Amino acid sequence: MTADSAFDRRFDRALASLRGLSVGDALGSQFFVPAHYPLLKRRELPDGPWQWTDDTEMACSVLAVLARHERIDQDALAMSFARHHDFDRGYGPAVNRMLRLVREGGDWRELASALFQGQGSWGNGAAMRIAPLGAWYADDPEQATHQAEISAYTTHQHREAVVGAMAVAAAAALAADPAGPPTPEALLDGVVALVPRSAVGAGL
Repeated sequence: MTADSAFDRRFDRALASLRGLSVGDALGSQFFVPAHYPLLKRRELPDGPWQWTDDTEMACSVLAVLARHERIDQDALAMSFARHHDFDRGYGPAVNRMLRLVREGGDWRELASALFQGQGSWGNGAAMRIAPLGAWYADDPEQATHQAEISAYTTHQHREAVVGAMAVAAAAALAADPAGPPTPEALLDGVVALVPRSAVGAGL
């Protein structure tokens, strides 16, 4: 396999994951529209268009950085998040403010570490955007968890938020294994083996 074909395979897997993420995200956003509750309860789809959220927007940045650098470059990722930040996509207030300040020249390291009285964000945003990275590294699940950890710190620095991103990336990598997906039991066992000891790991 040539270097170019290896890159193409990684990119194609990650792009397929991003497409799936975006559709799931857009469908999930419909659960926040009260008028759609009866339809969803009946397992009927609301009429389109469905709006995707900050999770898809940030996942696009993850894939763009991987495509350019073939790894996570934290500065490039944070700047991409800030440049593509759309207030109307459903970002939480803390990240809204942080990305605005990054766009105005603030240091993402200082801003992310200062969130929530210095504990760092414990939200799920780092995990929600990371599946394409896992698919990218389907041939190297350990690297998937490592790169997911690096990516999480740009916005979420609470340890459990970071491990949550690592767990999702590990699951996506294992599920996209070029040799074929594992059984459900093997998938969970594989994720547990790849994430550090934590509340997230204990929950698995």
